[in-house]
Amino acid sequence: MVLAVDIGTSSMKGGLVTENGYLFSYHRVRFPHTALTGGGHFSADLWTEGFREIVEAVGPEKVDAVAVSGNGPTMVPVDREGRPVGPVLLWHFNQSEGLEKTSSYYLPKINWLRINEPEVYNRASLFLSCPEILYHQLTGDPVMVSPHNGFLPYIWSAEELDRLGLKREAFPEIVPMGTVAGRISRRPVLDTGLSPGIPVIACGSDFMASLIGTGAVRPGCICDRAGTSEGINYCATSPLGNANLRELPHAVEGYTNISAILSSTGSLFEWYRHLTGQENFQYHETMEGVSRIPPEQDHPFFFPSLKKGHLWEFANGMFAGLDPGQGKFELGRAVMEAIGFAVRRGLEIFENEGLPVDEIRVSGGQGKSRVWNQMKADITGKTILIPEVEDAELLGCACLAGVAMGRFADVVEASDALVKIKHVIRPHEHLQEIYDRKYRRYREACEAAIAFYHKYPYGQ
Repeated sequence: MVLAVDIGTSSMKGGLVTENGYLFSYHRVRFPHTALTGGGHFSADLWTEGFREIVEAVGPEKVDAVAVSGNGPTMVPVDREGRPVGPVLLWHFNQSEGLEKTSSYYLPKINWLRINEPEVYNRASLFLSCPEILYHQLTGDPVMVSPHNGFLPYIWSAEELDRLGLKREAFPEIVPMGTVAGRISRRPVLDTGLSPGIPVIACGSDFMASLIGTGAVRPGCICDRAGTSEGINYCATSPLGNANLRELPHAVEGYTNISAILSSTGSLFEWYRHLTGQENFQYHETMEGVSRIPPEQDHPFFFPSLKKGHLWEFANGMFAGLDPGQGKFELGRAVMEAIGFAVRRGLEIFENEGLPVDEIRVSGGQGKSRVWNQMKADITGKTILIPEVEDAELLGCACLAGVAMGRFADVVEASDALVKIKHVIRPHEHLQEIYDRKYRRYREACEAAIAFYHKYPYGQ
């Protein structure tokens, strides 16, 4: 079986995936909240110790191959054995210095290190991203992973490194995902009990793994990937050039992934739970409480941001329409509807650009909540598909392992074979008129609140 592991922002997850695409076992390691607040507190040891814990939990003797994906663009300066020698430059930390004439997501972070911590920059033997650190410590082979050649401009090239004056020898060879990055060494730096010679598969970005693991590998397919942030990802045949959307090469070479980015949905929901004292509640308890508030019942609106053009970013937010009879679950419905309205707005942008939307495949923890997915279906009017493996990055890693080991010709064939849909959630027709009306009122109220805020800024 394939040991599939994904390094997220707030936790890492892993499990054994069978050759038929079923998750045989599962283990999650949560990172301390204090490690996620910036200031250099995050340690790459959380990844290595988390990996050890996952291997121990699932049993090293059952593993035939290892496949790891991770968040990005994250970079870490390391020594020749892959041990960190400086800060972890996480993708969402503000440790980036712009460079002229580059589309790389990674090099601005290294440039920040060169400018702000030159001793660390000079001491580093290699610059690696988070899954690549594990590859190197397991195999001794340093690599960087790219989905395919179409993605290389967003990583780096030797010519670009020379032009920018970055030390070329510290940037490892770039290999395509779905290939063998190396094999477990007889004396690995990261000793986990895995047998020497087991292949370690190049998977790279968790984002790309999730597209494969949800089956969003053909034009018109949509993957709604949610974690700390959320992206509504549309597989298209060509770019659009819409500034409100992010466009990158798709996991399948020749296609374009067009994304509506909701930068704070997961962190917003966690903030709500903390605000209302539900940190120790099970998620289903929160969801069940919210579900008891009917959509037609009066409850507040929540606007995540009052910045112009930044409705999806949680900053300078505001509740409107509060009254003494409301409690934590009314606030929860307001927060969840705000997220649902943001998803609906993203889908509207797609459709206005001539990209039809019929159904949405979900990925991440949201896939485990029937309440939330039903609410999202009702708000958007779209059918929601929940895969058998909700943490789609894990199944995407297993698909890539199947390609690397010769079971499948490419990621499309692997995805077709292994991705299974276990739940189809359709919108309730009787709620369509209610949510259409609420959505129009919400957008009008939000625009009015933004105008008021900019006329009378807080604290001035």
